[in-house]
Amino acid sequence: MKKTNTLLLLAVMSLTVACGSKTNIQAIKLGKGTVETTVNTTNSGTVEALQQAELAFGTAGRISKIYVTSGSTVKAGDLIAELENADLRAVYNESVKDFGRSKALFDSGLVSIANLDSSRRMTEVNRINLDKTVMRAPFDGMITTLNLKIGEFYQSSIGVTTEKKVAAQIIDLKKRIIKGEIDEVDLQKIAIGQIAKVKIPALRNKMITAKLTKVVPFVSTVKDQDRTSEIELEIIDDKVLVPVGASADVEIITEKKENANILPTNILTGVGGNKSVFVVVDGKLEKKPVKIGVGNYERVEILEGLKGDELIARPLDGIELVEGMKVKVEEKKWP
Repeated sequence: MKKTNTLLLLAVMSLTVACGSKTNIQAIKLGKGTVETTVNTTNSGTVEALQQAELAFGTAGRISKIYVTSGSTVKAGDLIAELENADLRAVYNESVKDFGRSKALFDSGLVSIANLDSSRRMTEVNRINLDKTVMRAPFDGMITTLNLKIGEFYQSSIGVTTEKKVAAQIIDLKKRIIKGEIDEVDLQKIAIGQIAKVKIPALRNKMITAKLTKVVPFVSTVKDQDRTSEIELEIIDDKVLVPVGASADVEIITEKKENANILPTNILTGVGGNKSVFVVVDGKLEKKPVKIGVGNYERVEILEGLKGDELIARPLDGIELVEGMKVKVEEKKWP
């Protein structure tokens, strides 16, 4: 019984088509606008600071003072933290006094240059030993990591094989850079100075602008099926400070045209250079070949094949467009 009903339904559908029923479709006209050809990174790039550094003491000791917190902004030379060093500070201060006395005696001709140089070297050695107990900011920036506690014994990780936490980390607050990779086939399409559109998921997919500043002319063969070259971009949007470590979806603009004749890319059919669209002529679909120019995944430039006033059928889910199909058109504005 079920098979009979199915056959009956198919027969009714065939009869309806044969009687000239029309398929509801949407259609648009050739639009005007900006169109770009772009190159995308093979995967998400990573936001980095121009300067970033892991900080450490130059010796082991017990932490006595911490001058900042995670998130603090500092200037070059500012104190970050300090180990117990009263003894070393006293030794250094005494050596400074000794050097002063030696200098005075040398000026009076009472000691030799060798004595003065010996005093100077001792003062410098004591200064270096004291400096090893003090952690300072190497440049202006922000403290992003701080794994220090007052009273805790600090031990340098040099020569230690077990994994240790970074004592402190600092990044600058200048313009951010983005490092990523492009497919080897796109290497000849890009050039330093090209502008890129960058989407940052950590900023709710905010779109910002960057400039291509470095292209490494080397193809990595680490992955046989995914050979890539490294690139670097500088974020030129001064209004946004992008968090370091955030992922970035990069789209480099390699060619751009203004006021071009455009259509949505998914409205075209065919492969390679053999592209076509379906236009509505007297209530039926007619296939017309077109010549395309600049384009990307969203929109494409139409160079030849359309007059500008034709209604072009837009494919909808579940409807396959075929030449000669009778249609009832709902015109949509685009873009």
